[in-house]
Amino acid sequence: MQIREHIVELVSRDVLKEGMRLPPIRELARQLHLNQITVAKAYRDLSGSGVIEGRRGGGSFVSAKPEFGNWATRRPEINRPLLAERLFELAHAPGVIAFTSNYPLIDSATKQVLADCIREATETSLEDCLQYDPPHGRFQLREQIRRYFETQELQAGLDNIVVTSGAQQAIDLAIRALAEPGSSVLVERPAYYGVLNSCRAAGTRIFEVPLQSDGMDLDFVRQCLIRHRPKLICTNPTFQNPSGTSMSLEKRRALLDLCRKHGAVVLEDDHSPELRFSGKPIPSIRSLAGEDDLVIYARGFGKVFLPGMRVGCLVAPHSLIPKLLATKAQADLHSNSFVQEITARYLGRNDLARRVDRLCREYSARQRVVYDGLREGMPAGTEIVRPEGGLSLWLTLPNGADVSELYFRAVRPSSRGTCSTPRRRPFARCG
Repeated sequence: MQIREHIVELVSRDVLKEGMRLPPIRELARQLHLNQITVAKAYRDLSGSGVIEGRRGGGSFVSAKPEFGNWATRRPEINRPLLAERLFELAHAPGVIAFTSNYPLIDSATKQVLADCIREATETSLEDCLQYDPPHGRFQLREQIRRYFETQELQAGLDNIVVTSGAQQAIDLAIRALAEPGSSVLVERPAYYGVLNSCRAAGTRIFEVPLQSDGMDLDFVRQCLIRHRPKLICTNPTFQNPSGTSMSLEKRRALLDLCRKHGAVVLEDDHSPELRFSGKPIPSIRSLAGEDDLVIYARGFGKVFLPGMRVGCLVAPHSLIPKLLATKAQADLHSNSFVQEITARYLGRNDLARRVDRLCREYSARQRVVYDGLREGMPAGTEIVRPEGGLSLWLTLPNGADVSELYFRAVRPSSRGTCSTPRRRPFARCG
């Protein structure tokens, strides 16, 4: 981004004039001590925006008529197919066990309770569900969400809750409502790809904050708040997707203090705080915040309770609710009424604690199998993070590992329907 914007500034000031040739990618990368891919991305963005043009075999040149009037508000296209589509296809490919998406379990007990809720909703509330609902969501569901959040030590009034079609829509609505095109947004590195897609679609300037073992690097956040004045800070502080790390209580409080000081909004994605296998629960940032603090809490119920039902919500202070409701109304008016009714009945059952207990035992056992298998099977120098809960596990390959080779070896099915074994060369070329 710095390369791209610096070149834009030089062209706009006529320091780089029409027809001038830019340094070759390899040469500029060497001068800046950067990866060539980084420079190539900057050149690609500039070319897509009409600032420069490439000539086959001749390098990159300043365009004849670069346009800057709408540079800040230009909305970059999201590459097709979306990463989510590719991951879904991979997850359903014959002979592939997909570790790319953390889809939850669907046990027989959940299906039975859900079937009962569907039958009850059909028999008693079907006609009511065939009417339009307010963007806020159905009263019955918001009340059940409020009661459930109380068990999680999160206080939320009914007017502070906006029902959404899953956590992804909750995140997307918050970003579109609060981040203007060209404004700065802080995200974690690595980050959930759905957050990145929403930020790119909104035309924001994305600044990636390195993750440490106890959460975001707050010194980096502080510098960005001073230099770039971001409107929004996106964080997944508990069992972060994809790293699995959790932000410490001290950092949550410190981040909240920073945002109070600089007027930035925190968008907290909290997808599965119940799925804790060890350690003590850490309060959400929203539960630590005051009623008027600019913290938006995004929650979906698919990772823990209702996979595939696409039900979620936002919890936000009163000052931000009008913008969120307006954006929700523009998106789809309201979420599916019948699904809302089913979810309200499901959350109203008294077996949620038992379901969470079952899932924690099952997921903890599966995590142990994966972790032990990686410890035994991966080459020396591999770093494996074992989270205290959640659905993600992150590993870092040894220096010199051929990541592309690992990827293609992993998705290559054998005749027995499992991943093939090595024939000629190991996946990692380690020094």
